[in-house]
Amino acid sequence: MLYYFDIAVTAQSVILGFACARVLHATPHIFSKLCYLKIYLLWYVLCLHILNTFWTTMIITKLPDFDFLDFVLLIIYSGVTFIMCNSVFPSNSDKISSWENHYFTINKIFWVCNIVCALNIIIQLEKSHHKVFGEDYYIVYFIVLFPWIIYSVVAYLYQKSNVQWIALILLTLTYTANALSTFLNQDANF
Repeated sequence: MLYYFDIAVTAQSVILGFACARVLHATPHIFSKLCYLKIYLLWYVLCLHILNTFWTTMIITKLPDFDFLDFVLLIIYSGVTFIMCNSVFPSNSDKISSWENHYFTINKIFWVCNIVCALNIIIQLEKSHHKVFGEDYYIVYFIVLFPWIIYSVVAYLYQKSNVQWIALILLTLTYTANALSTFLNQDANF
């Protein structure tokens, strides 16, 4: 099992490394001048997303039967994370003059990526991760996944600034709560 874990973590690390590079590349450009506040929230959320994705990979060491589909789902999740980071912070981040215009140009991609990530986790939970969580795994649906999908869909459909603010704040709170929960439990949870 450890051999599969090494392969999965290596493949995921390469993809998430590219995602992390996008976020880090944009960091001096967004913090050297006053930017649109939503960009700071996105930066924070994407940093937590990458960290939690790395940490929750540890769950595959507890799976009794990690197989090719589990590996594919892991790589898809990592790839979608890269797409999300690349859309928010592209390679030309230093040339973006209006982060507000940029946000409203890319936010649909960002929200679709969030929906795909949540759906990917649902497939992973139903396929094999429920074995690790036990009988109470459905709680993850009501506390994390369903709200994540709902406000991502709402933010995708309604492009008004107030709706975007509410969705980003909810997303930020969800990621912060997940990170704090993971830190306090010191266990790889979703």
